[in-house]
Amino acid sequence: MSYVVSSDATVLTLRTRGPADGPIVVLVNGLGMTTDSWGRVPELLADRHRVVQYDLRGHGRSGNAPADDYSLEAHAQDLAAVLAEVVPDGQQAVVVGSSLGGGIIVVHARDLGLDRIGAVVFAGSGGSGVTFPGLARDLPPVARRLLRRVWLHALRLVALVANRVKPIEPLADHLVRKFAFEPGAPKAAVAQVREDFMGSRRVPLARTTLASVSTNGVRYASALTVPTLVVHGELDPEVPQEEIDELMPELSDGELVQLPGAGHMVALTRTEETAEQIARWVRRVQVD
Repeated sequence: MSYVVSSDATVLTLRTRGPADGPIVVLVNGLGMTTDSWGRVPELLADRHRVVQYDLRGHGRSGNAPADDYSLEAHAQDLAAVLAEVVPDGQQAVVVGSSLGGGIIVVHARDLGLDRIGAVVFAGSGGSGVTFPGLARDLPPVARRLLRRVWLHALRLVALVANRVKPIEPLADHLVRKFAFEPGAPKAAVAQVREDFMGSRRVPLARTTLASVSTNGVRYASALTVPTLVVHGELDPEVPQEEIDELMPELSDGELVQLPGAGHMVALTRTEETAEQIARWVRRVQVD
């Protein structure tokens, strides 16, 4: 385990495996998740790839943001710090985002460019879709600030409830299955998401959630001018097909792979297929 320090002094944990001279694959976690949420995907890739994982700010083993900044712009700065640490000058990585990770990649592309990113994979992500708080942009500034404050308090309450529900495993697992998985998903996969999400720190989880739902990643997806693969579960309850239908035309070089019967956490339930698709995308960039 190693560490990298982001632009605002947030300390991020790094985990790297695989051959030092292999093509670099950087995995970006979803909301409330840790590096364990990728299941065996890193292990399957590490025979031929240099696989880099890190915990988002305020998540897992990474430190909290010193100024409580959990905006997607701050998360994008973290990704930039990781890329600067692990990608040598003149080289590029394939960056893979799960759920919120896709939104972080989009904001990075919009604000910081793609110098160290040669290709992108969304694994159970639509690039972060817009929900109610994001629809409030036409309100006066005072009303927007008030609305965000109300939402933040509500989300902190949700995070508190999640912490309290976690020990009640049958209830916790029921909720996790409803929001993240297809019917019949393996118990071990559900347990992993339960441990990660419901064990999350309340303030980082609430503030990152607010940042996510306030950002329409599809609007900025045209910034992804590198080859972008979207691996989407047919039964994904978090990323509906409508969001994918909006996303794909915005990508200048996009490809969609639908996984029949799959839900949101494809790395945990369709591990081999997810790893194979990432490896295929790496080969495509190498050929190009």
